[in-house]
Amino acid sequence: MENEPEENLADSFEHWPNEPATRNDLRILATLVDRRFAKIDSRFDKVDAQFQTMQAMFKEELFEFREAMRKEMFRFAGFLTFCGLTALGIFAAAFR
Repeated sequence: MENEPEENLADSFEHWPNEPATRNDLRILATLVDRRFAKIDSRFDKVDAQFQTMQAMFKEELFEFREAMRKEMFRFAGFLTFCGLTALGIFAAAFR
């Protein structure tokens, strides 16, 4: 097809202010704008993918942190229970 917009992208636009715009000129300009937006969209897609990866990593780390904290809380509760029962036994033996 003659005068494809992709073929005319390399044309110089310096002569345009002095001449009336044609349909082909508008097609070329629209193609340029579309390509720039496509580049921007691809950059946002990359950033979005990175955010999704980070979100998945944070969820995994948060789950592991919660599990570790739960284990530590049970250990601490066991330690306090042991200490309390030991202290109670010592006081009970001392006051008999």
